[in-house]
Amino acid sequence: MSTLGTPLARSLTEAERAISSWLAGSLNRPQEAWDQWANGPIALLALGRRFSAVRLADELVYAVAVGQGATAVLRACLRGPVIHDPRGRRFYALVPPSPSPRSLGPYATHLGLGHYLGVPRIGDNEPDAAHASYWAVPMSAPGALCDPIRLDQVIEAGTTALDSQAES
Repeated sequence: MSTLGTPLARSLTEAERAISSWLAGSLNRPQEAWDQWANGPIALLALGRRFSAVRLADELVYAVAVGQGATAVLRACLRGPVIHDPRGRRFYALVPPSPSPRSLGPYATHLGLGHYLGVPRIGDNEPDAAHASYWAVPMSAPGALCDPIRLDQVIEAGTTALDSQAES
């Protein structure tokens, strides 16, 4: 079955098909991702080859976004795709596949080779009762990922805010 003919919850635009194809390419058999998206809200994709992810605790993101919407802050700060899993209380920033050079602290974890991530269908940009994960910040183009330097700055700012709250 061609990836372009795979039925999803709605028809994809050409740009959305290109992004979905790029994401599905993280698997040895990309059709498996298309099949998963056709049958449910997420596909389990391999990390570390095309992209990795940094798992961020909700409290870290909300500490940075104090008084503002978390999605708007992430969009402005990271300029790349972020998945939110409200049930797991985690955000996942998609980053280039290179390994993290250092510890990211108690509120963030680098996930690379050997890890898998449940990635929502392109276009699932809002939370709903049917499934947990959605694109808090949608992917704008194939390979367009978060800037690791900007992500480090967000992690540092959130950690500092949480540490100062704990001291109060």
